[in-house]
Amino acid sequence: MAWNNLLPRITNIVLSQQEDEFRWNLHPNGQFSVKSHYIAMIHNDVPSINKGLWKLKAPLKIKIFLWYLRRGIVLTKDNLVKRNWHDSKQCCFCHKDETIKHLFFDCHFARAVWSVIQAASGLSQPHSVSSMFGSWLCGLSKELKSLALLGAAAT
Repeated sequence: MAWNNLLPRITNIVLSQQEDEFRWNLHPNGQFSVKSHYIAMIHNDVPSINKGLWKLKAPLKIKIFLWYLRRGIVLTKDNLVKRNWHDSKQCCFCHKDETIKHLFFDCHFARAVWSVIQAASGLSQPHSVSSMFGSWLCGLSKELKSLALLGAAAT
């Protein structure tokens, strides 16, 4: 969960000369616990842009992959280089630099796969990760959106 989701809960800030004190406002004793965080997320409607993703009827490894994709941390070659990987950054299909956007949307191989998906389903290709999780499936029912996202992830 992003820390900025907790910002609206921070209230009553009082400045003083005393030492700083860390207090977890989601538990009466002020101490952090995973349980109190989990309960807050489940029962207090803490906003989560990934809520629909975790509700997909899919194997956990596909949900985790989609979560990584949405966060932009899939281990494409550009992300590996950031982790001190010292090999070619080129896509193995077309020899351009491999990024998430390139590998999943711009590479000629990816475009060919999306063309097959479009021919089979009538869905146009998303152009980025944000459109894939955002406006790409506008107009479809909730069930069809989940099915289309699951199909794209499995592909």
